[in-house]
Amino acid sequence: VYIAFCYYKLDYYDVALEILQAYLTNYPHSITAVNLKACSHYQLYNGKAAEAELKVLQQASSSGNIFQEHDLLQHNLVVFRNGENAIQVLPPLLDIIPEARLNLVIYHLRTDEALE
Repeated sequence: VYIAFCYYKLDYYDVALEILQAYLTNYPHSITAVNLKACSHYQLYNGKAAEAELKVLQQASSSGNIFQEHDLLQHNLVVFRNGENAIQVLPPLLDIIPEARLNLVIYHLRTDEALE
């Protein structure tokens, strides 16, 4: 997963996906690996493709809503959905996930609420 993340950071999303596939064969419900796969799909395709990848985790979860249990998954769902629920989800994450602040600013700019 670490090597796949390095390739992801270098914008080699397809290489990251190849490496992740080998890992996910053995650990199909790894939150970290599935999240990275979803992020790669977001970069290569779109938010719907990314969100579809995360559904694997929801289907495997026995505790209910896995997205409510993991801050990073909540944050990424907002990004994948183009800012949907940003006002509810992102403010509590500002001190937890550094990108949450940037994504909240982007949301306000997109909705013409620049003064917020």
